[in-house]
Amino acid sequence: MIQATKASVVTEFHKDALDVRKMELEFYLMVFDKLSTISSLLAGFASSALMVAIPRRNNPYLVTMFLLSTGSALGSHLLVVIVTTMCTMWGPGYALKGEDAAFVDRACNILETTRMSMERFFIFGLVCYFTSSILVVWLLFDWVGCITVTIILSFIIVLLVCKSMTIYRVLHSYPTKTSSEMKFDRVKNIGHLMGDATGTLTAEGGVSASFATKI
Repeated sequence: MIQATKASVVTEFHKDALDVRKMELEFYLMVFDKLSTISSLLAGFASSALMVAIPRRNNPYLVTMFLLSTGSALGSHLLVVIVTTMCTMWGPGYALKGEDAAFVDRACNILETTRMSMERFFIFGLVCYFTSSILVVWLLFDWVGCITVTIILSFIIVLLVCKSMTIYRVLHSYPTKTSSEMKFDRVKNIGHLMGDATGTLTAEGGVSASFATKI
C-alpha cells in the first residue's frame, strides 16, 4: 500500500508539472497563430504592390529601393507564415508522441528559439512594408500627394513604435525569465524509484504494475 501510494504521489506530481508545461506550449502556439495571421495579411499586400505598374522609370534608384523593400517584406512575411505553420502543426505532435517528458521540454525549447527568430523577421518585414508603402507613393503621385502621405505614414510609424515600446516595457520586460521545465530530480522510471533494478514493479502473486514504469 505504501509503495502504491508513493508511486501515485510521484506520478501526480509529474502530471501536474506536465500540465504547467502544456500551458507554456499553448502560449507558443498562440503566438505563432497571431504572427502567421498578420504576416499572411501583410504578405498579400506586399505581393499586390509588386504588381503595380510603375510609370516613373526615370529614377532607377527609387525603383530599385521600392523593389528591394517590397521583395524583402514579401519574403520575410512568407518565411514567418511557413515556419510558424510548421511549428504549429508539428510541435504539439512531437511533445505528445514522445517517450517521456523530455520530449515536451525539447519541443518547448525549440518553439521558444523559433519564436524569438520569427519575431525578428516579423519586425524586419514590417519595416520593409512601411518603407515600400512610402516609396510607392513617390513613384505614382505628384509632389503634394507624396509629401502629404509621407507625413501621415511617418506619424503613424512613430506612434506605432512608441506604443509598441510602452507595451513591451510593461508586459515583456520582466526581471527574470521563469520556465516550467523540470531541471533536476526528474523521475523517469517509477520501478527504479521503488528500488527495482529491472525498472519494473512486480507484486507477489504475479500482479504486474509495469504500466506505471514510465511517466
